[in-house]
Amino acid sequence: MFCTDNTTTSKTVKIFAPFRLNTAQRKVLVDGQLLDIASPSGRQQGDYLYSTTITLLREDAAVYTSAPCWASVEVE
Repeated sequence: MFCTDNTTTSKTVKIFAPFRLNTAQRKVLVDGQLLDIASPSGRQQGDYLYSTTITLLREDAAVYTSAPCWASVEVE
């Protein structure tokens, strides 16, 4: 539950993949719950790039994606 002493944090999740990903492979989950789906953002160095910005109520919240194991995920 959100308390007044919590600080929200904004994170950018980027998924890099050599092949196109479908919607099911671009899900972003926080603490086991679906929060957002990464959107296509073009290509970077030959890879397809998908990204989304999420807001976390706790900085130490666990962030997961449904991206395949051969994709690269970056959380900033």
